[in-house]
Amino acid sequence: MIRDGWTLAAPLDLGPQVPAIFAIGNGFIGIRAETGTDDLPRVYLNGVYDRVPIDYHEGAHGLPRGGDVRLSVADGTKIAIGIDGTPIAIDAPLELDMKRGVLRQTVRHGDATITLTRFASMAEQALAGCVVDVVAGARAIDLTIGGGIEAPRLATPPADIDDPRITQAMANPWHEVAVPADALSCRADRLERSGFTVAVARSTPLQVRIPAGEARRIPVLTAYVAERDTPPDELAARARALVGTATAAGADALLAEQEQAWSAIWAGTRFALADPVAEGALRHGLFQIAQAVRRDGHGSIAAKGQTGEGYEGHIFWDAETYALPFLIHTQPAMARAALAWRVAGLDAARQNARDLGHETGAVMPWRTIGGRECSSYFLAGSAQYHINADVAHALRLYVESTGDLSILREGGAELLAETARIWLATGWHDPARGDAFVINRVTGPDEYTALVDNNLYTNLMAAEHMRYAASLEQRHGIDPGLSPAERQAMLRAADTIFLPFDEARQVFAQDDAFFGKQPWPISDTPTDKFPLLLHYHPLHIYRHCVCKQADAVLAVATLPHRFAPDMRKRMLDVYEALTVHDSTLSASSFAAAAALAGETGRAARYWTDTVLTDLLNLHANTAHGLHMAALGGGWNALAFGFAGLSTLDGALAFSPRAHPVAGDYELGVRFRGRAVTLTVANGKARYAVEGEPLALTHWGETVTVGATPVTLDLRA
Repeated sequence: MIRDGWTLAAPLDLGPQVPAIFAIGNGFIGIRAETGTDDLPRVYLNGVYDRVPIDYHEGAHGLPRGGDVRLSVADGTKIAIGIDGTPIAIDAPLELDMKRGVLRQTVRHGDATITLTRFASMAEQALAGCVVDVVAGARAIDLTIGGGIEAPRLATPPADIDDPRITQAMANPWHEVAVPADALSCRADRLERSGFTVAVARSTPLQVRIPAGEARRIPVLTAYVAERDTPPDELAARARALVGTATAAGADALLAEQEQAWSAIWAGTRFALADPVAEGALRHGLFQIAQAVRRDGHGSIAAKGQTGEGYEGHIFWDAETYALPFLIHTQPAMARAALAWRVAGLDAARQNARDLGHETGAVMPWRTIGGRECSSYFLAGSAQYHINADVAHALRLYVESTGDLSILREGGAELLAETARIWLATGWHDPARGDAFVINRVTGPDEYTALVDNNLYTNLMAAEHMRYAASLEQRHGIDPGLSPAERQAMLRAADTIFLPFDEARQVFAQDDAFFGKQPWPISDTPTDKFPLLLHYHPLHIYRHCVCKQADAVLAVATLPHRFAPDMRKRMLDVYEALTVHDSTLSASSFAAAAALAGETGRAARYWTDTVLTDLLNLHANTAHGLHMAALGGGWNALAFGFAGLSTLDGALAFSPRAHPVAGDYELGVRFRGRAVTLTVANGKARYAVEGEPLALTHWGETVTVGATPVTLDLRA
């Protein structure tokens, strides 16, 4: 499938994962590749969703009563081609050109050649298109291009599988609304409960005679406009206008604009791996992340991007923890837009806190699209309070890497304060533990362990969160609105945070009771019983000492400065034996933690699993959409693990190690307006900086890099 570091190619019948792997998008529109055998819908719009009721047979106070569900929209992107009255089957292999951001297919009919070049415009987020290049052979041909607009339809989940990861069956809530007739085809559909109307317009069908030996280039364009509270006629007029403007610009200009946009993205996303397969796998992940993130502040990165209906199109903490770090260090404007979306959801997070019983503060939703909590299973959903700290950590990472304080002035500081207040409302100083600050009855990242006391990851991240919020005015001169008493209480809580420790194993415990449970018999569990969540009742899983994914190990990967090198190694050894990796979030964290512990061989194995998660369909559910956390996690493990990247407290640092699988590598990051490049090759680390000279640290040694690159030895 991986042809080189820039290209993927595959036949249509390679497997059910093909439509998602070869999906194209631009942050708003997502279009799955058309294979002719995939029965799932193809077009999704980031931020367009319906509201559905959540019904409980036995309810409780504060539980969400409604949820968001992203639904596929009308498909105006299909192409039908005929030559001399004969329909042409578009069954050629797919070729994804990631350098230019296009998907190609080339089919032949007799001695005529038809090449389709599909794209989702990175310059105009409402526009998608297909440029049809036709070359006639020894005789003239009559070409027809059609397709039309198909009504919205929903995915039909398997009836015999109760899988919470895929959208459940529901009645189709779309209904068509009339729009004025026009030369350009147009359709509008509305969701009454959420109020969204989506208008889609596309190029008119075409018939043309092509003389023998001549070529024609024809753009077939589709525009999507979606809003609330805007009359359908107005949306339809705007969609048609977009198609008209793009048609007038012409195919050459549209493809040149697309290539230019992707050239700028790759200029910021600089990396190279000696192994071309490894480079192609990692590049595909980063390509899909850039296609997934909405860039106008009205959305973020859904767990599946816009590549499928999985997880109902919801945005989780995956976005801030696994996907945004890559964008923060390479495409800060994209990252800022996603963070601005979180800031805009602060009022909804405040209401979420009130529903949970907190009189002050804000609790970020575990899963959402519109900002409200959509999880009906609070044990593994709303109880994951660590999301407050995850969002704060991503915001801090952005500020310290870019130096951009404007996002703090535009609501980010208020978000940090409101979400930090929750820790004071949730935790307390326990006299029985020497007045240490404890946080009880929360769920950490590991979804096979629920409602615990003192989850290690949560407590560590909460301490970092409170310390940063309390010192924001001192650090950046921006008052987040905390009173002196609140700041003092947060600093005291952070300084006295309780971290459970297991003396027998000499490691930090995942929570107070984790090692007191019966170990799950992992080696004796049949392979067809994984993932456990599809075969065992949650209570049965909760009673056992087993991890679905990295939790304590995620703490090592995220906050390595809190763990001595020998502790990192012990943590890795202990928790590796207890983790079944039923989540695609897991492998990248183990890869980063292993690299930080000096276990580069083990790190490389986990890194390989991460970057091949979807390309090899390792979890057997890529058909429902790509796993954005795994795609971003590949970069995280390379940057934070192997390269040892850190921007803690606004200081750039590296502790690079060799990568046994990828080979020599180059990693480019943006830091405070400068382009910094690390090259690891032949036992050396070479640093280069574009812009003003920059002081950075290499394995704790401070060096200043200016116009002349600096080369230093690697650590063993």
